[in-house]
Amino acid sequence: MRSLGLFLLLVLLAACAAVQPTAKGGGEASDARMASPSPSPVGAKGGSPSPIAGVVDPSATCLRQFMGTAMVLIGQALYDVSDPVHPRLVCLVRNTSTQLFTADTFEYIRRSGPDGTEVVLHSIGSGNERVVAGWPLKLMNLPNGGYGVWTPDGNNAATFVAGTDANGNQTNQVWLFAQPNKTELYEFLQPLTDCICRFGLPSPTLAFSADGQYLASGWPIGKGATPIRIYRVADASLVETLDITDAAPIWSRTGHRLLLAMSRSWTPENGLSGQAGASAWSYMAGLSPDGTQIAYTGFADAVSIRVYVYDIASGKTRMLIDKSRSEVTFVKDGWVWYLEEAPCANCAGQSGPTDKVFAMNLDGGAETPVVFAAGESPSALQSGWGPGQFWPNS
Repeated sequence: MRSLGLFLLLVLLAACAAVQPTAKGGGEASDARMASPSPSPVGAKGGSPSPIAGVVDPSATCLRQFMGTAMVLIGQALYDVSDPVHPRLVCLVRNTSTQLFTADTFEYIRRSGPDGTEVVLHSIGSGNERVVAGWPLKLMNLPNGGYGVWTPDGNNAATFVAGTDANGNQTNQVWLFAQPNKTELYEFLQPLTDCICRFGLPSPTLAFSADGQYLASGWPIGKGATPIRIYRVADASLVETLDITDAAPIWSRTGHRLLLAMSRSWTPENGLSGQAGASAWSYMAGLSPDGTQIAYTGFADAVSIRVYVYDIASGKTRMLIDKSRSEVTFVKDGWVWYLEEAPCANCAGQSGPTDKVFAMNLDGGAETPVVFAAGESPSALQSGWGPGQFWPNS
């Protein structure tokens, strides 16, 4: 009897050992177009990823707690912009992609083994961190630079993977992870193009709608351009292919309306419809926190660079100031920052941005130099610049 009891105990332990809990995502990459759920990527749901030669680890350092009413993430620097003329540096997040989550937390991604990615939730106040999601996709060190994308709840992620077609041509594969499946949506040829120009080539589009229900992807540039495609996340199905002229798409702040820079927009309910007064928002376009306006940089003529704001409801575009200014971004509702322009020695007849940042209250229309504390300006930090992320994001 004792032998029989011991045998049953061993069988029970073996069965328990065969059942492994899984985190969001997980598993090794698969050659199949759809992979079923599989074990967690290394490091997901606790622990640290294994060191990878040649890959710089992300870092998140916070200098102070956030005690104000508004924050903005510009490049890799998170600022308290309760007073947008006198901002205070809150945190610096390097070598990763970041999303603001609450007034005290943000998420960033890091590698998880050779083929996975995990999301780390960082507390601004305490500095505590924990892994909250992981996927069997590489969202870092992508073939065309930049990072993959994910939804804040960690259920969905998307990325580009370098590939080759039957003729040996370079391709970009678009992969989606929608809990619990990993799917290759499609692939497109690498566009043939080059650009010796101020803002370089537009990056490929890869973005989830605000509600996480749709994914927009494509790269409509150069020879072999591929149009923007829109997929429904729930079943990885293609629901719309836009015209090749539909560029610079921006998802609305809520729901799933896609704003396009050629006088129209798209929703799954109504398809394509007119967007009054919208001209091409040329460079570095970004949506306001409340989702009602788009700030962008453009040229008034061949050499005169200016900053603009387009109001979605009225369909009107406004030049903010008739002076050489560039790289405008919202920092909170009603307020923008942008850079001073000056002639540059290595671009005859043209201009380039200086280290001087201006702020403007759109209600008043007066520009004011932004005063950063010593060592806290984007130029001093070398923290990058681009359209902002906001808290509160509404």
